[in-house]
Amino acid sequence: MLAYEKVDFHVHYLTPTYKEYLHKQYGAFPDGFPTPAWDLESQLKFMSEMNIKYALLGMSSPDFCHHNQAETKLLVEKNNDEISELLKGYRDNLGYMAALPLPNIEDTLSEIDRTLQHGAKGFSVCTHADGIYLGQPELDPIIGKLNEKEAIVAIHPAQPSSIPGNVCEGLPIPAMEFLFDTTRTVVNMSKNNIFQRFPKIKWIVPHAGSFLPVLSDRIQVFFDYYDNRPNIFNDLKHVYYDIAGFAEPKLLEMLLRVAPVDHILYGSDFPHTPAESCKILATSLEGTQKLNHQEKLKIFSENASQIQIAGEE
Repeated sequence: MLAYEKVDFHVHYLTPTYKEYLHKQYGAFPDGFPTPAWDLESQLKFMSEMNIKYALLGMSSPDFCHHNQAETKLLVEKNNDEISELLKGYRDNLGYMAALPLPNIEDTLSEIDRTLQHGAKGFSVCTHADGIYLGQPELDPIIGKLNEKEAIVAIHPAQPSSIPGNVCEGLPIPAMEFLFDTTRTVVNMSKNNIFQRFPKIKWIVPHAGSFLPVLSDRIQVFFDYYDNRPNIFNDLKHVYYDIAGFAEPKLLEMLLRVAPVDHILYGSDFPHTPAESCKILATSLEGTQKLNHQEKLKIFSENASQIQIAGEE
């Protein structure tokens, strides 16, 4: 067993409704990547093997938005009801983040209230829905509601709304485009002062911040020309980060330059990352020389107390 007890902030559930939706809309390879198998038994087995005491399950990409408002609303509600029912009796070890029927404002506001009443710990949102990116002004009523609820909101990358042709063809979307879209989205949110205007939301940025730590100096030079003077350095200190994926040997070092250790969270990316690969990645993190023992304790479990998830209903 791995040495450090963990709280997992980047781990996915796949309800029957979601699996059916993916197959119907995208076939066997949504985002150019096969849909993994997942059930409660495999999740609990994985947690035992990984020394994970609590997992906050969220949605992956693609989301449910597919240009049909009524159907999106129905699918999201079914998905959220299924995961809520599945986790009954396991709430001490498992929580879930609900899907939202973005970009529809009225339906999303209603689903925020409904799912919180049914035990959701927060919300999973993709970088954009139908091409409307987080940070765009038309989503302000939703962001305002999430701020009012002091919600946990985990951002998950998606296939960008537009991808250049005739380059990197055949490369699965998660390999590169996911990191681009996360970076693009958080910069858009910072540019439009989302983190300053709605400071009570606990945003979780995936994959060690993607390219944000590397590009932040360059971005701020351009931000300084804006009248509203966004400050990406302050924003990057404000949000939380999971370190799912390949945080070592490079990304973690860059993240530590822009984010406090108190805002870094463990993430496995199971089941989209197979269990054996998760073990290898976690072993690398546990053994890294970039963190001391106390910092590892914070990242693997102690920082979860700031998010306030475990044991709440």
